[in-house]
Parts: sequence; structure tokens; C-alpha cells
Amino acid sequence: MDIQLSILQYFQSIRNPILNMTFLLFTISTELPVIVLITAFTYWCINKKYGQKILFSLVGNITINTSIKDFFKAPRPIGMKGIESLRVSTATGYSFPSGHTQTATSFWTSIMIIFRKTWIYILGTIMILSIGISRLYLAVHWPIDVIFGWTFGIIFTILISKIFDYVDENKKYSIFIFILILFIIIAFFLNSESYIKVLGLLTGLILGYIIEDKFIQFETGNNNKQTINFSNRQTKKRSRAFINLIRFILGILTLALVYILLKVGMPYILELIELKNLDFTKKILDYIRYTIVMFYGVAGVPALFKAFKLS
Repeated sequence: MDIQLSILQYFQSIRNPILNMTFLLFTISTELPVIVLITAFTYWCINKKYGQKILFSLVGNITINTSIKDFFKAPRPIGMKGIESLRVSTATGYSFPSGHTQTATSFWTSIMIIFRKTWIYILGTIMILSIGISRLYLAVHWPIDVIFGWTFGIIFTILISKIFDYVDENKKYSIFIFILILFIIIAFFLNSESYIKVLGLLTGLILGYIIEDKFIQFETGNNNKQTINFSNRQTKKRSRAFINLIRFILGILTLALVYILLKVGMPYILELIELKNLDFTKKILDYIRYTIVMFYGVAGVPALFKAFKLS
């Protein structure tokens, strides 16, 4: 602990406005709004399979990270004597392992696995290291949290990527259902509100993936059958860019609408349901809410694209 404290105090001693802004940007780059926008654009507009692989990696790692956090319940360095933490508003939950670090590692490792380009390996490595270090610079995590965030992010992303490829190629949906059941069993032992929410995301992702893959089957590539068919190549590119823009705007707006309606509506449901165990009921409603939101993003939005002939 003394060594870890010394490391945090060292980063605190070199703070200046430029470094503050730099590391704040690194840490913000892996927070939920940024990750949602990038992953959604990839899934809806660039390449469906790439987007699915990134989604499974991210949601899988977030679920594992949350379960480990809620099991160990390690305190953060925030508020410790001699430590001045920055951007504590986003440093919620327990400390071990670092969620920001594991999420960033998962995202960039997925990108490296997908594209396998030298410059992407370099960029990804820089981002992974910088985001982890930013959590130390901001003094919201211990060094051991970051080290295991890197380690878990790499190991589980590689594992999840291989599982996804196998399931996707062989249509072995039962493997995903089995994994989901295991995580549901874990929920009974953890009894954690934060875990229930990410479990809802995992449930919506798996169910949404299966429904989309079996029944919707929308496409994002240039081999799509488009109603617009101009001979001029530049016009085709502009048409593709315009369709992608419409897709992204339609997807984000409707996804946000579904999220807001469910978030606003759930408290009213709690008031209508006269149950003694309101805490348990709230957890179930949170699980349902996050399941629906993810399911809509993975299967509902693509169905909307097909309905509006944007696929």
C-alpha cells in the first residue's frame, strides 16, 4: 500500500494545467457516451460483424469487471490523507479492478484483433497505456487496479473474441445462453444493483444478437442491395454516406427515446406495484430496463432500418 500511495503522490506532484487536460481527455475517451457513439456507429453504419464483436467484448468485460468489483469491494484512494483526486464524479463503485482501464483495453484490443495493422497496434497500445495511467494521475484508482484492468481486458477480450467467432460461424447460440445463465447465477450471490444493470445489458445483447442474426439480418457493407443505383461512383459514395448519416441519427435518437421513456416510466411502475420488498422490485425493473435498451439497439434499430429501407 505504501508503494502504491507513493506512486499516486508522484503523479500528483507533477500535475499542471496541460497534463490535467491531457489525462482528463484520455479518461473521458473511454466513458459511456463516447463508447456508445463509436460502437453504435460501427455496428449500424460501418460493419455489422465488427460492431458485434466490439459489443460482445465491451459488455462481456464490463460484466466481468463489475462482478469482480462487487466481490472484492476494494475501496478507492479517494479521500485518503495526502491524496487529492480529480474527476471523482465518474469514479463510482469499488476500486478493483479499474473499469475505465479494462473498458479501454477491451475496446482497443478488439480494434487490434479486427484490423491487424501496425499503426493500429501502435495507436491502441498508446491509448491503453495512457488511459490506465490517467486513472493514476487523477488518483481515482490504485496501481494494482490499473494493472489488473489491463490484464483482464486483454485476456477476456481475446477469449470473448474467439467465442464470438465460433458462435457466429457455427450458429451455436446455446453457448451464449449457457454463459448468460452462469452470469445470472452469479447475480444471486452478489446481490448487487450495479451488477444487475450490466447483466441486463448482457441479456439484451445476447437476445438481440440471436434475433437479429436469425430474423432481421440487416447489412452495412457496400454489397447491400440498395434502392439507389447511380452509375457515377462518387455519387454512390455520397449516397452511402448520406444513408449512414440517416441511420446513425435515427438509431441514436430512437435509442435515446427508448432509454428516457423507460427511465422515466419505471418509477411510476414502482408506485403502482404494492410490494413489501421494493428494493428487489427495483432491481428487477432495472434489469428489464437495461435489457430492453440493449435489445433495441442491437435488434430493434436494425429492424427499423429495414422498415425504412435503409438496409
